[in-house]
Amino acid sequence: MRTNLEILSDAWQVLKGQRGLALGTLLVYILIVGTLSFIDSAASFGLIHLIWSPTGSYRVNGGFLQILWSGAFSLGSATFMLKIVRRANPDFEDIFSGFNRWSRATWTSIVYLVRLILWYLLLIIPGIIKTFAYAQTWYVLSDYPELTANQAINRSEEMMQGHKIKLFLLTLWILLLFLLSVITLFIGFFWIGPWIAAISAQFYTEVKADWLRRNGIHTEPTPTAEEAGE
Repeated sequence: MRTNLEILSDAWQVLKGQRGLALGTLLVYILIVGTLSFIDSAASFGLIHLIWSPTGSYRVNGGFLQILWSGAFSLGSATFMLKIVRRANPDFEDIFSGFNRWSRATWTSIVYLVRLILWYLLLIIPGIIKTFAYAQTWYVLSDYPELTANQAINRSEEMMQGHKIKLFLLTLWILLLFLLSVITLFIGFFWIGPWIAAISAQFYTEVKADWLRRNGIHTEPTPTAEEAGE
């Protein structure tokens, strides 16, 4: 498996000729998710209740709104970035592809959150460990659409065996890159933002390749439309 520095380099190189598409898509993604998050926060603090329902006849509950879209966008962004690093004809519309599997993506988001909360209720350290163990869930679900929510999370955990410290160290590199973006008043984000997204997807391709090797899998069958639930 390649070193973190090699993964950083690979992610930078793979953006050549695709940086504009990656940046444009990332900015639209941030705008959409940011707007939806604001609406969700407004609902949480009762602002939507005050604006939309001055009579108190109904109320939109914060938190519920996020459940409706977060999973689909997480799956869509994972699909888009995997196409970027694989040079598999990525398209802006890929970030919305998760809505084609909305029920599976939403249920995965719920199961993912519940499992993490249960671990964090035990102790902080086990929760952090599981956070890294489950980190590949959306990439897994993109690559293996036939998997259920629990199966995708479990496969992420399998892939991350022996790689959680590596991902932790890579995360420190990503935080450093983000700080550099802040120092440049976010001007550097136009280069660093797509790079960070590509680093995450590139890391997944590495741990997946290692998982395939460890399990003696040399070729993978392509899931049928029926298996993929399409």
